[in-house]
Amino acid sequence: MKAPRAISPTLPSEEDKILKRNMRRALEEDRALMMTGQPFTAMLAMQLNLIPVVDSRLPTAGTDGKAIFFNAQFMAERSPADRRFILAHEVWHCALGHFRRQLGRDANLWNQACDYEVNHLLSVELGYCPRDALWDRRFQELSAEETYARLLNGTVQAKKGQQVLDIHDLEKSLNRLDNGFIIDPDFVPEAPATSQEEQSLSEAWRQRLITVAQQRDRMPGSLPGHLRRVVDQIRSPNVPWEQLLNRFLQKQQGGDRQWLPPSRRHVYQGLYLPSRRSSFLEITVALDNSGSCIGDIPQFLGELKAILGGFNSVSLRLMVFDTKIHSDQMLSEQDLHRLSELEIEGGGGTDFMPVFEACETTPPQALIVLTDGFARAPEHAPGYPVLWALAEDGECPVSWGEKISLKS
Repeated sequence: MKAPRAISPTLPSEEDKILKRNMRRALEEDRALMMTGQPFTAMLAMQLNLIPVVDSRLPTAGTDGKAIFFNAQFMAERSPADRRFILAHEVWHCALGHFRRQLGRDANLWNQACDYEVNHLLSVELGYCPRDALWDRRFQELSAEETYARLLNGTVQAKKGQQVLDIHDLEKSLNRLDNGFIIDPDFVPEAPATSQEEQSLSEAWRQRLITVAQQRDRMPGSLPGHLRRVVDQIRSPNVPWEQLLNRFLQKQQGGDRQWLPPSRRHVYQGLYLPSRRSSFLEITVALDNSGSCIGDIPQFLGELKAILGGFNSVSLRLMVFDTKIHSDQMLSEQDLHRLSELEIEGGGGTDFMPVFEACETTPPQALIVLTDGFARAPEHAPGYPVLWALAEDGECPVSWGEKISLKS
């Protein structure tokens, strides 16, 4: 039997080294020019090292949250406008925490969903998007999670000629080796070794975003509205459901089920919920649509999006009620986009009794009630855990169950 041939990668040539030096100067000039047209993004870009490489494992560009690595040959073939767009694209992957939001989703589809989210943001800011970048009017205003749900059901596909313009998993790309490969010693992305390090990097980027926004507020010219919305959302995120439900269900169920530890790359606003073999959640949510909660409906739907969009796999029973149940339906993680089209009926008084009566025939693993709490409820706790998610200034209607306050 013949011994396997040794893989003999080569190093960048002298011409490659000259190209790298030229491209570094070009990228640094691009970043300086961005201070005029994209000052907010440029200030975030200053937090990242710009490292051109000539390496077969990186055909385009990518970031590890500390540096942006660019294939020098790829960037040399792009127009100056494309180069600046790709530079900003990598910055916003970091700022939006895309790697940590993956939550076990299919890598290829998640990469596409993230690119749609970033490219829409940048196309608004720049009024420009490379022709071969992923962009689709149907995904405007959608989060990466919502876009992923639509891509997953197969009803929407990327337009011809459009593709991701970067590598999203640099750690995986390092394992690609073959004869004739060029290996650049400068291509050394750093992946966080532990979930604590991942969380630390995540928090660092959140603080950078907030700090830069505060600095911009003190400078001439206001922050564009689309960027203000992004900053406000990150500054005041929804309820941290992944932590809250982890503690809630674990305490209530006494550790009967397996709890999945956070993956190094799969942590953001996701839910690590009980499962035998996978990150699967089965839960019931009751949404109060009484007259006193009309003004809270947008927030209730926002929290519902955060719950539904944070799972790898979910079976969620949604009941919309006031004095009776107006709708009772099952939702999965693929139905995230349907929430914006959800028809809410009701608007009368409030009575929690129909909800608990509906749960008697098929007791849920857990029940979350989105409400202001002002209504009649059972005197005694049911045989399953209940979490009262109360609107601002709401009151828990009973002494049993757990409660949280939803801040607007």
